[in-house]
Amino acid sequence: MTWDEDLSPKQRTAAKHTGTHARLLAGPGTGKTRTLTRRILKLLIEDRVAPQNILGIAFTRINAYELRESVANELAEDRIDTPGIHTLHSYALRQLLRNSRLISSLPQPLRIADDFEESNIILPDIGKVLRLNKRQVRKKFAQLSSDWQTLEIDKPEYQPADPRFVGAWQQHRNIYGYTVRSELVWQLKHAVEENPDQFDLGDTRHLLVDEYQDLNKCDLAVIRMLACRGAEVFCAGDDDQSIYGFRGAHPAGIRRFVDEYSPSTPLSLDICWRCGRAIISVAQHVANLDPLRLDKPLGSPPHCWNGTVRLLRFYNEDQEAWGVASICRHLKDRRGYAPDDILILLRSDHQRRYSLVLESALNHQDLETNIKVDRGGPLDENAGRYLLSLMRLAANPCDDLAWRTIFCHVGRANQIGAGTVSTVCQYADAGGLRFHEVLEEVEENPGLISRGGFIQREMGAIKQLTAKLADLVDSEPPDTRDEGQRAGARKELLRRLSNFANIGIGRDTSTQEVLSYVRSRAERSNAASFAQLLDALTGPEDTLDQQVQPGKINILTMHRAKGLSARAVIIVAAEKQLIPGNAVGVQLGDERRLLYVSMTRARHDLYITYCNRREGRQKYSGSARGSPVRELTPFLRGALPVETGTDYVAGLRADEPT
Repeated sequence: MTWDEDLSPKQRTAAKHTGTHARLLAGPGTGKTRTLTRRILKLLIEDRVAPQNILGIAFTRINAYELRESVANELAEDRIDTPGIHTLHSYALRQLLRNSRLISSLPQPLRIADDFEESNIILPDIGKVLRLNKRQVRKKFAQLSSDWQTLEIDKPEYQPADPRFVGAWQQHRNIYGYTVRSELVWQLKHAVEENPDQFDLGDTRHLLVDEYQDLNKCDLAVIRMLACRGAEVFCAGDDDQSIYGFRGAHPAGIRRFVDEYSPSTPLSLDICWRCGRAIISVAQHVANLDPLRLDKPLGSPPHCWNGTVRLLRFYNEDQEAWGVASICRHLKDRRGYAPDDILILLRSDHQRRYSLVLESALNHQDLETNIKVDRGGPLDENAGRYLLSLMRLAANPCDDLAWRTIFCHVGRANQIGAGTVSTVCQYADAGGLRFHEVLEEVEENPGLISRGGFIQREMGAIKQLTAKLADLVDSEPPDTRDEGQRAGARKELLRRLSNFANIGIGRDTSTQEVLSYVRSRAERSNAASFAQLLDALTGPEDTLDQQVQPGKINILTMHRAKGLSARAVIIVAAEKQLIPGNAVGVQLGDERRLLYVSMTRARHDLYITYCNRREGRQKYSGSARGSPVRELTPFLRGALPVETGTDYVAGLRADEPT
């Protein structure tokens, strides 16, 4: 395949552009990923650019994976290395590791705390010191993260909102030696500014940035740094799809790109290959409510289907859930849709107030659902967390959080509890030591603290286990260009890791689920060595990645649906009290764009529902907490006719054969 095969004229123009910075405005379903893929292929194959001189940045791990896989598949027969394609957080971590000798502000070696560790160790520990609950501590972390993302922390007059919280967190991180994900990009920016001549960012000549509208001020500053070092920036995105204002993103970034990166060429894709005409029409109505949006008509290809759009009003949530379940049953039985062809989207689902009612109605129709809210999956269960901690300790015996996890969070009967851990932390704080350093002292001298003998015995058992992984840890990855070698090395790696887990953890169902998950992550990341597998399992994920399950109707929040599409999308509870809810000022734009993004996930059928009243637990959601009265979101007023939901569903049933 040549790089420009099957591209539309505008896709071809964008893919081959070089010579200046460029901004590609690409609406939903216009072929942005295909265009980025072909651009990379042209640079590699036709322009003879070295892979190490090309860098791709994507917003989510899923986006990065899809772009990387798309490029790798096209290069499979050319024996050309795939360029680096990462999330910005992953890129920042790699650069900080690469220049670790210059980093004095972070504990070394660099260790990123994951979701499980944040939720089960960091937040509770700091909450105990400050006498706050986990939710309160999380809000304080969110404020600190906002200070990094918006660069408030760089202002000369900056003062943290709660110095006592910052002090407790810094004390805790000094003991456990970790970095939180939300500071990674700012720490990279800070480190480069502190060491402008010594910091090595590589030699990026062509920088491709996907979903540019989702970058915050700190992200944009790092992109600017790379441009100042000679990178030609090719950004792709859509200001209509900027929905991450809560992490400092704003559509102004992509809107100002052409002026800020001069000389710069504006490019665009304007044919939506995903959605039917009716779906595009009503979605454009919502987008056009923003007077500041960049002008970009979104058209349809010749002979495009029209699609179905319905706005349905129900009396209350029980009627709504019954109606949604009936529509899903109709789509499955009468239209031949598979369950995973249907996506149900919610603005929010705090305490599962909405999804539980929907799930009950769908189950009553014998329809299976997926409402997955956790991110770690099997690695957050005891067996998975135990295996992951053992792998981390095999790679780094000084991993403080891994030791703490094994002591208290994987169900081992080691008689080490919170009191013993607290004593170790007090000893560490008093002596300026790390958690693992105190453990080593206690192992040598168990009488140093109360219950030191239990620590000594546990450390000995864990060290015996991790020693069995030593050969795997030291193994070298095969030639990255030889897929046969990589596949063989991966198979052997997974075989030996499975043997270790079955013997060291137990040959039970939970262990097999963990190993299946590890195998899938290894294959998706193309990992072929222990270090690559551990990186794939523990890489920073400060993003809202999608979680869909084949064979089931997936119920997700709107933010998690970005990047997905389905034959049928049902947007539930499209009400003023939720969309825009309490949003004011610039936040209103985020809510409007979130609705637009959700609508354009639909390929053939779009259903939007709302209620006159919300009763029960749903009465206490949104901006009118305690009041049952609800009304249609203002973003859809006048966009399309409102139908009575019960009448519409009755009509569907009347068409069914008796």
